[in-house]
Amino acid sequence: MLIGSAFGAFYLTKSHAPRAPMGTARAVASAPIAPYESPVVQAGSRWNDADRRRFAARMRALANSSVFPPESAVEFLDPRSGRPLYAHNADLPLAPASTMKLLVAATALRELGGNFRFRTSIVAPAAPQDGTIAGDVYLIGSGDPELSTHDLRESAQALVTAGVRTIAGNVEADASAFEADAVNRSWSADDLLYGWAAPASAVSVDNGAIQFTITPAASGEDAAIDVQPPGSVDRLLGSIATVPAGNDTDLRIDPGPRAGDYIISGQIPEGAPQIFWRSMAHPSAKAPVILRTILMQAGILVQGGAGDGKAPSDPMVLWSHASRPLSAIVQHMWFESDNHYAEQLLRASGAATTGLGSASSGLAAERGLLARVGAAHPRIALVDGSGLSPDNRITARALAAVLRELVAGPEAARTIASLPRVGLDGTVQQRSLAPDVLGRVYGKSGYIEGVTGLAGYIKTRHHGLLIYAFLVNDWTTSLDAVWAAQSQMLDAAARW
Repeated sequence: MLIGSAFGAFYLTKSHAPRAPMGTARAVASAPIAPYESPVVQAGSRWNDADRRRFAARMRALANSSVFPPESAVEFLDPRSGRPLYAHNADLPLAPASTMKLLVAATALRELGGNFRFRTSIVAPAAPQDGTIAGDVYLIGSGDPELSTHDLRESAQALVTAGVRTIAGNVEADASAFEADAVNRSWSADDLLYGWAAPASAVSVDNGAIQFTITPAASGEDAAIDVQPPGSVDRLLGSIATVPAGNDTDLRIDPGPRAGDYIISGQIPEGAPQIFWRSMAHPSAKAPVILRTILMQAGILVQGGAGDGKAPSDPMVLWSHASRPLSAIVQHMWFESDNHYAEQLLRASGAATTGLGSASSGLAAERGLLARVGAAHPRIALVDGSGLSPDNRITARALAAVLRELVAGPEAARTIASLPRVGLDGTVQQRSLAPDVLGRVYGKSGYIEGVTGLAGYIKTRHHGLLIYAFLVNDWTTSLDAVWAAQSQMLDAAARW
């Protein structure tokens, strides 16, 4: 049974890291010591030597819990001094899952700035004459992860309002800001069908995902199927039967015999509509088809077809759209752990540094950031922006250093608030903290099979801001037990 879900089937190769008891701290190299002038970082009492010793002893006692496997790492970092208060295996490279999104966000914010907005435009070689655009129109993208069908409908209405009635040529997509569409080779094949593993594209629409809304009819009749974005599917083959209420949903939505086709089959019970998502295999190729369909629906006759091409160098701008600020995009990515956003931001970071939005240039920008914050490590492996790959490796020390970099400037308070509150918001809502701590711990979680991570900030009772990073691979007890042990450490740290 293949049905939509917020989670997928994830796989992780086993770690072969050296084993050591959880309470045994390894020798670690200190990150560069630099004064951070952020008011958030400077607030609270300074850590004296006695406090440091007591804090380390308390964390060491909790870290000795038998639930933590040898492939575990933790660091608590004082962001003001840059000195770790407690560290275990902090330089051990482990799979990070979606805590990798902290690194891609820090890199994008550094290279582009929190106020940066992605720009998407529709252009033509010349202005329309008597309601007709004589040649092709071009959709030019810069990698906006939030570009939507709604935005393109607004573009069509803008053209109608401007008097455009006919496009004599084609609708073309210029996605040259990014490399050609491709998924990461290390991602599991089982994930690629779903929307969370769509290829990145400079003109990606609706997260690079196709939404199938299946509305049951009366029992014995075929369900109705609505597909968005319009034009994203060429043909639907098959049908889905409606069965009496109380039965299970048991259906499949599979790629068809040719690109653009989907085969649907199975059953859905009477009742409310259900929504499922599948990834666009070629979002750059689908974007002009989607736009052409929307233009036609708005009453604009498009005489040509849809394709891809490079826009003219000095075109007439027919419509332009600015995304939300990057800081807001990062907040959404952290709250929802959105893989699409992360992969788009990785390539946007690469475009800012090299001129081409490729995965390799984005990863090079990430490595540059790690070097800058003193967290480079020969065994760190950066493979994607989202953390979906089981081949990523990073250290707890590197995550802590990245978190320190994120609060280095005047926007520290906004950055901290952009992370979900552990136990209350987003993907960390299911974590449990003590009532007196709830609301004071912020974090980005990560999970793939055999991997859990959590890293972020604590607003301590007396000592101001504290940074923490947990990475755990290949536990042998239960995930709930690991999370509970981490929560004990967060509770204790927050009370300092």
